[in-house]
Amino acid sequence: MAVDLGSSNLRIYVDGKGVVVDEATMLARQKRRRWIGLSAPGVKNLRIVAYGDRAKEMLSREPKSIEVINPVKNGIISDMEAVGQLIGYYLHLIYEIPSRYPKIFKPKVLVGVPSWINQVQKRAVRSIFLAAGAREVVLIEEAVLSAVGLGLPMDRSTGLLVADIGGGKSEASVVSMGGVVVGKGIKTGGDSLDEAIVNYLRMKYGILIGKNSAERVKIEIGSVAEGGGKEALVKGRDLETGLPRSIKVNGSEIREAIILEVGKIVKLVREVLDESPPELMEELLKRGIVLVGNGAKLKGLAGLLERETKINVRVAEEAGLTVVRGAEELMENKELWKQIRLVAGFKQ
Repeated sequence: MAVDLGSSNLRIYVDGKGVVVDEATMLARQKRRRWIGLSAPGVKNLRIVAYGDRAKEMLSREPKSIEVINPVKNGIISDMEAVGQLIGYYLHLIYEIPSRYPKIFKPKVLVGVPSWINQVQKRAVRSIFLAAGAREVVLIEEAVLSAVGLGLPMDRSTGLLVADIGGGKSEASVVSMGGVVVGKGIKTGGDSLDEAIVNYLRMKYGILIGKNSAERVKIEIGSVAEGGGKEALVKGRDLETGLPRSIKVNGSEIREAIILEVGKIVKLVREVLDESPPELMEELLKRGIVLVGNGAKLKGLAGLLERETKINVRVAEEAGLTVVRGAEELMENKELWKQIRLVAGFKQ
């Protein structure tokens, strides 16, 4: 079993079944009471109302007694209890999948993690899956899994720059020989672009919209390319009157809203290129830069990076599933698996 525990999406691959879970990394539960003392109610065993995409649909629409939380912030687990409940729920669903073989539910789990997290955060990830019933937990950098999914040979000293633009973070890494040579990450991703759109419309038009509406607008007409003839209808609350209001926004306005956040991603890629070993530059020029993650689908991003770095940039096919596809290839190729674990260098 392989798990891509992202800030926005949770994806689980099961050997022989394919990708069986592709849901939002969210859950809705009873709201915790914020006061303490003898009169405060207990906070253990809070009832879970919804998981995944159903919980995301409830965001900013939930009643007062319910809270919708995202337990993974910027690629790092911020609520271990919630992540444990989320993982346990989906592992239980996977156990219910019909199979002709007897079920011994103690799976071996491969988990993709950012290359810049520390050992304490890695132990937190491992403890959650062990508590959920895993027999063994193997942590591999997401950049390495992406490179495997993109077909980079791991038995030769060839380099590839992978830029992973996710929901809560962006990471740029140079991968060679099954390991990360240079890797950096920032807390800027798709969620930051959504917040930028919300703030822009509030300042310019005095209208307040939700993050789901901002995400929809970003997907429909969002682009960092010059120009923008497409328009989208946005509905929200007028901050002056408090009444419902709808406006039309065009692609140029969305570009103006998100261009500063996108500039941070471009700067990240340039910094990684600046720190890359000179011996790998020929390979990087030959293979170019590959964008993965759902944030890579932003229109015009590949062209902007290409203009800024003077290196060919392309978006991977099924960019959001690249990490899971790499894990699938790794689990099927035993020799590759041995080499990656050897290069990883830490006790699993």
